[in-house]
Amino acid sequence: MRTAGRTRRTITSVLTSAFTVALVALLPRAVGTSWVTVGALLGRLSPPAIVGLAVVWIAGLWAHSFVLAASLPGLTKRRGLTLSLTGSAVANVLPLGGAAGTGLNFAMTRRWGFSSAAFGGFLAVTTLVNVVAKLGVVAVALALAPIAHTATALPVGRTGMLLAPVVVALVAVVWFLASANSATAAGRGLDRVVGVIRKQPGLERSLPVLRQSVLRVFRGGWLPMTGGMVAYLVLQLALLWLCFQLLGTSLSPPVLITGLAVERLLTLIPITPGGAGVVEVGTTAALVALGGQPAAVTAGMVLFRGFTYLLEIPVGGVTLGLWLLANRKRAVAA
Repeated sequence: MRTAGRTRRTITSVLTSAFTVALVALLPRAVGTSWVTVGALLGRLSPPAIVGLAVVWIAGLWAHSFVLAASLPGLTKRRGLTLSLTGSAVANVLPLGGAAGTGLNFAMTRRWGFSSAAFGGFLAVTTLVNVVAKLGVVAVALALAPIAHTATALPVGRTGMLLAPVVVALVAVVWFLASANSATAAGRGLDRVVGVIRKQPGLERSLPVLRQSVLRVFRGGWLPMTGGMVAYLVLQLALLWLCFQLLGTSLSPPVLITGLAVERLLTLIPITPGGAGVVEVGTTAALVALGGQPAAVTAGMVLFRGFTYLLEIPVGGVTLGLWLLANRKRAVAA
């Protein structure tokens, strides 16, 4: 059984890696340009420009650490940043790496003295906040779509149709948190669905408890959560804008917000590690469809994802190594 599981994981990793490489390799061709042209644009960047982008990137992660610290009372912002970097590093290199990143964060919080129940509440709150924030960006982008470009914007009626499922999802979250009866009803409905796959799912009992845990954390930390998430999204938008500006192209704010919304939405699809390939192709195609120049848009997205995806791997890896070394020293001292 173990050998079969290991073989299955190996095959999945190989296929996922091949799919990711293929998507990235075909990215310029998908929008009508080439890697030679894209590389020439990226080669114009100066070292000070790259340092400036790195400052905006790390400032965004620091803003997000406020969300993490507020989601787990007692967690410092420095440790929140550590969780963010190490979890992302693991998630960005492994197929379905989100689970592995969560496992690593669980081990780290346990080492810092937090209980399993506290981490469960932390995981529920951060997941909920991140999903709502991404849906919120999508809602704003869809609302602005009719004024993005008069020649390329979606018709108002069609935009409303696209906005409807986002609004429904946000309403569903509010309904779940509104009362214990709502959480019980949601758990009962999910039990019927999950019960087809396995017996005794137990969500009817666990979801009301989870709701109470989420609300308890929200009541004490909603202000830093909201401020931190808004600042994080604004800094992500600023990073995206700077990536295009430094490459000599300019996109209107509604188009930029649309690009960020598509990028945020595609990161929810766990086909490849960190959405690599899928995010770049989908976001670039959307921006080109809204009037962006193919080579400049492709170069800008590659640069943006170089910070928000690729750079997180070595930085998170080094952070994890330092954390392991520090804990080893503490164990020896003890």
